[in-house]
Amino acid sequence: MKILFRTLLFHFSCIILFFLIYWNLGDHFLRDKSKTPATLLDFLLLSTTVQAGVGIADIYPISFRGKLSLIIQQMIMISTHVITLYIFTL
Repeated sequence: MKILFRTLLFHFSCIILFFLIYWNLGDHFLRDKSKTPATLLDFLLLSTTVQAGVGIADIYPISFRGKLSLIIQQMIMISTHVITLYIFTL
């Protein structure tokens, strides 16, 4: 049960961490169908959907920094899913 809570805590921490990173890099993202700037909720949605493996949001990266931050979060997500599957299948 400890492993389950640690895994959940890790994923929630990643969501908050990358939400803050995306929010700081706000100029490096564009909204899909609107000319208005992205809101905090947009960045939280982006971070949550990437961490969940869905990856659907109204905003997308337009610069190297934005793309790199998304790639890093996706690599962390993939790695933790593989490790978690390994631990639970022992």
